[in-house]
Amino acid sequence: MSLLRPLWMAGLFSLCATGLFSQDATQDQPTSQEAAPAAQPGQRTSEPKLVFPVLVFDRARVLNQSQVGAALEAEIDDARAALLTENDQIYADLEAEEQEISDAKPTMTEADFRARAQAFDEKVTQVRQRQDEKAGEIQTLYDEGLAEIEQQMNTILAQIARDLGAVVVFERNQVYLMNGAIDISRIAIEKLDDQEGAQSSETMQPSDGEGTPETPPTQE
Repeated sequence: MSLLRPLWMAGLFSLCATGLFSQDATQDQPTSQEAAPAAQPGQRTSEPKLVFPVLVFDRARVLNQSQVGAALEAEIDDARAALLTENDQIYADLEAEEQEISDAKPTMTEADFRARAQAFDEKVTQVRQRQDEKAGEIQTLYDEGLAEIEQQMNTILAQIARDLGAVVVFERNQVYLMNGAIDISRIAIEKLDDQEGAQSSETMQPSDGEGTPETPPTQE
């Protein structure tokens, strides 16, 4: 199954170009000549913010393990299975029709046989074209669904990068050696699932004017 070229790389580098991730990781850090201000009595000191300038994520893992990615794969698998079943039935029907024409050949004139054989060939061509179009529609459905997930993933990766002060996010298979601490795949999956859950909740909520009617006040 073909995949769209990932959109996250273009999105992240465009954000970098606009300066969205241009925060200096050492900004607001006290220099060696300038000591950090002492905490006032009774004042709680905030913990230092973790900064990871470089992050990685496993695109395949996010797509396979996130709810929205798994739902798309299941939908496409069902559609392809249904098409394969339909193709098998069509093939069986055409095979039976071809055998019928072959059995009837001794009782037909040469001209009639050629005409029927040609009509059968044209029918086979039309059926094959129609089934190929259905397969193309399934592929388009997958590509469009994948593109939508890629856009959501791009937004989430940008948000994670901002939160962690990252200036670049790599796809994991592009990295030769890494520390597992900078892999944000699990975070991306959780955020995608949270987003999908929120959208599902909004869809299930009754619209204005619907739902359980309010109980009228009791008159004394």
